Amino acid sequence: MRIVRGRLWPSAVAGFVGFLLMTAHLNPLPGLVSVRAPERERLASLIRVEQSRSSELRFSADDLRRQVAGIQKARQAGSAGPSAALTTMRERMGLVAADGPGLVVTLDDSTERESPSGNFNDLVIHSQDVQAVANGLWAAGAEALAVNGQRVVPTSAVLCVGNTLLINGTVHSPPFRFTALGANMHSAFMGDPLVKRFADDADRFKLGFKVETRDRLSVPAYAGASKVRFARAG
Repeated sequence: MRIVRGRLWPSAVAGFVGFLLMTAHLNPLPGLVSVRAPERERLASLIRVEQSRSSELRFSADDLRRQVAGIQKARQAGSAGPSAALTTMRERMGLVAADGPGLVVTLDDSTERESPSGNFNDLVIHSQDVQAVANGLWAAGAEALAVNGQRVVPTSAVLCVGNTLLINGTVHSPPFRFTALGANMHSAFMGDPLVKRFADDADRFKLGFKVETRDRLSVPAYAGASKVRFARAG
């Protein structure tokens, strides 16, 4: 996988950063140093910001799980009141299927055999491309998101391994199909700076990049384990 077109990042750092970014609803990140700063400084800044965001998400997810557990306990004790709250909590955690209007975004490797840059890595989809699209969809107002049929939730693991992605423990190769629920997202999504940058790359290197607006889409419920087995205070 190419980590950044025209620059080579260590694959281990890229996989770590890809995981952190895909588990958050992110816009272009505040607090990052200039893209012209030394590579080591930019990497260190990116990792610091994402560690902070990841820690906040873990605490938020833990709080939601505690609330759900309390509601379930009250319901089991015969209380009829919390059922609506329980449903809301399950929806927020992605534990129920959802449907509605939204966008379908498809990414695929280039059909070209030679790259204008001379680097074959520029002709394939990589983790930062998946990251840019996912972040752009969240920033545009997505209420639920799935990648290749796998629901993305705060605890989802999305890792880059060679030219494949591990999503919730399942292996996926391009094309990558994003299903995002939300109304009137197209303009905001296409206007996102990271998405615009990827669109430019897609045009230059003939990468597959298709955005479709749909009146009715469905995303499945998250089917993986929702319990965090390893965590520590930030």
